Amino acid sequence: MIAFTAVIALAAMVLCMIPAASAADGDGAGTYADIRAETYLTGTGKAVEYKIFATDLKNDKEVAFTAKLVDGNGVSVGSVSPSSQLSVDEKGTTLSVTAPSSPGSYTLTVEFKFKDGDDDILVTKTAPLRVVVPITLSATIDNSAGGTIVNMAVRFVVDGKVIEESEQDITVNAKETKAVTYDWVTEALPNGTHTMYLEGDVGPMGDSVPGLNDKKEFFVGQESYTLVEAIVVILFVVLIIIAIWVLRKPVKNVGKPKGRR
Repeated sequence: MIAFTAVIALAAMVLCMIPAASAADGDGAGTYADIRAETYLTGTGKAVEYKIFATDLKNDKEVAFTAKLVDGNGVSVGSVSPSSQLSVDEKGTTLSVTAPSSPGSYTLTVEFKFKDGDDDILVTKTAPLRVVVPITLSATIDNSAGGTIVNMAVRFVVDGKVIEESEQDITVNAKETKAVTYDWVTEALPNGTHTMYLEGDVGPMGDSVPGLNDKKEFFVGQESYTLVEAIVVILFVVLIIIAIWVLRKPVKNVGKPKGRR
């Protein structure tokens, strides 16, 4: 009995030593704050949506917030809209975050302000944002010899993989051409040469449409030299070598003519 009492007393002491969780951090008492997004990757200068949530049922008061996008040095970059609001919407508030023009890693920082009587309780939540330079995929549909193409679904294929999010409906009038482009935001492609083409749902037209399935290569990473550029560089080096050889060639000294004897 004495041992059982001692165990109970020890357990009570341990529980007393555990600090109480902050209500604003979400301890199940009705206060909560969070940031969510479908993607944490976007292209330079492009916008991406985040959604913030906050509840304060404990005090039955509205939760204000301020938001900003910062770089690795804590400097505000890009833009966030809305950047502040007196209360978070009941079903969450959507933030439109526009990325800066420079690629890199950034952080969305949201400061929530809870009220506890006359006191303000500030809770900061963060979410990452990775910004990359989009890869521009492009193709040209040549309809100079066909009838009008109406709402044909097209999409880009890279290295044999269909880029589903690139799908779009296009209309091309007879005897006209149309450029199709898509800014692909991805970090999945390794550096090097890749192959792309535009495929489409031709449907009952049957005949192939010029511009569809025309494969072409593009390069990711450091620019590669083309054959012409390589030849130009080689010729330039050869000319420099010839110029150095000519300048360093000794000049024969003929001297003065001998006098008559």
